[in-house]
Amino acid sequence: MSEDKMTDNNKGKKTIDKNGEVIDNKKKQQDRIKLEDKSSIKKMKKFKLNNITKIVAVALVGIICLGVGFSYGKSVGRELPATAKKYSANKVFATVGDVSITGKELQYRMDPLFYLQGKSKLTGEEISAYEYSMLDYMTTTEMLYLEAKSNNIEVTEDEIDEEYETTMSSITQSFGMTEDEYLKEFGLTKDYIKKDLEKELIAVKYMGEVTDVSEEEAKNYYDKNKDEFFEVRGSHILIKTTDDEGNELSDDEKAKRKEKAEEILKKAKAGEDFDTLAEEYSEDTSATNGGDLGFFKKGDMVESFENAVFSLDNNQIYDEIVETDYGYHIIKKTGEQYASFEDEKEDLISQLSYNKQNTLLDDLEAKYEIEIKE
Repeated sequence: MSEDKMTDNNKGKKTIDKNGEVIDNKKKQQDRIKLEDKSSIKKMKKFKLNNITKIVAVALVGIICLGVGFSYGKSVGRELPATAKKYSANKVFATVGDVSITGKELQYRMDPLFYLQGKSKLTGEEISAYEYSMLDYMTTTEMLYLEAKSNNIEVTEDEIDEEYETTMSSITQSFGMTEDEYLKEFGLTKDYIKKDLEKELIAVKYMGEVTDVSEEEAKNYYDKNKDEFFEVRGSHILIKTTDDEGNELSDDEKAKRKEKAEEILKKAKAGEDFDTLAEEYSEDTSATNGGDLGFFKKGDMVESFENAVFSLDNNQIYDEIVETDYGYHIIKKTGEQYASFEDEKEDLISQLSYNKQNTLLDDLEAKYEIEIKE
């Protein structure tokens, strides 16, 4: 699902909330509403290269605790792990080329996860979902590791030791155990965990090197694809079709509100000051700014709104009322420009890196014939 996000003149991110009002993402990011799916938004996913470990390879404690409440498991896990499953040690659950991932390795991953569930019993579907996610992680790490080794990627003992200490620090906090207690509880050894961490570190290092994007590379893309960065500025007057709780109004009430919107449109088309009309009638927080929504690109707005504003000339008002899930809009285009490279650089570098990562993973999955068994 894409986000209906807007950017003001100072590049401050804004969003329309459930009541059709513009909010500041920096102040209220958790309240963002997601609207229609648009490929242009997908193309601008934000991905930080320095956060790659969250996607590809993380410390052992990170993957085994994925999606699990640490504090709950810590307090009652030892009393009664309600969920348990025994995996056949020699059964092959996934393959990466000639490398097999067996039940023994999966058991090492799943047991700590079950432990952290404490008295909360997982359903069969939940267990299957965790197993698949775990195996997907393990196969991804393995194929990256194999490719990295073929490209002579190495990490030092100091790097492994440092990662081990970081991992164990997280484990002791999350599980409420000492290092020795943890190793004994799950039948692990220090050497086994270090070997796992070495694979992860090598995988991460390889991914980072292969998918790094320079500023020069980003600039070349920007120059060759300038149209992607064209944006317009618009203002609107919103007459809502929802109540204060976001519930849709009755048909009769909506009809009355549409009549009101039509009257406002006539005033705007007759030459009355748009900013003044917005301040007087608009039920959006942008009313205090004369309805100004700032600059936005194609794909940033719901389709009907976007089609209207992008069809206009500068300072032209759209001839009809535009209806969205939020209500009735009177729309005016107030400017256009190409977003500068400096403003787009960070997101563009992240996106190009993200694209490289996807391509790399797809290519390696085909090369190593990844298979997760049913």
